[in-house]
Amino acid sequence: MKKLAVWSAVTISLAALFHLVGVWYLPRFITRAAINRVNQAAKREHYNQMIYSPIHSAGEDIIVLDNPDSMFSFAAYDVSEKPARIKCVVPNTDNYWSISFYALNTDNFYVVNDRTAKAKALDLVIVKTNGKYQKIGDEEIVVAPSDKGVVLVRMMVNDRNNKEELARLTELQKQTVMQEVDHAAY
Repeated sequence: MKKLAVWSAVTISLAALFHLVGVWYLPRFITRAAINRVNQAAKREHYNQMIYSPIHSAGEDIIVLDNPDSMFSFAAYDVSEKPARIKCVVPNTDNYWSISFYALNTDNFYVVNDRTAKAKALDLVIVKTNGKYQKIGDEEIVVAPSDKGVVLVRMMVNDRNNKEELARLTELQKQTVMQEVDHAAY
């Protein structure tokens, strides 16, 4: 009976440890690894600034297995000390567009796409959970469940060989900007 109790205790302890690693640590590790990989590709470490990625060919993707018919903009956010603002323009073409926010544990906590956007120009302010930021004008407040995380903007390309479409989408992509908010009493 004593052996059964010891084996049971060891099994429960290991199960709890593996659960903790799998549910808490591993998602955060994956997000930090993605942030580091993008920062290495950009040759700098930064938060609250967009990185613009052109359409890729096979083997050129920074994030493994991204869609080859998409253009991506990526940012790692840090709202531990100040909120971060993202201004973007929603395309008025038939190209799918979305902006997604991910917490450090990989949870997707906010998404807007070209069909659900309330306006053609968005002004989004990311704040931490207990931040005391006062909304100004048409800003939309996005409350982040973690101080750090990821923002991903996707645009589908209808014809990757159409240079005019790629130029138009590249120009649109560059209109998505991110910066820290200075005027906040946080």
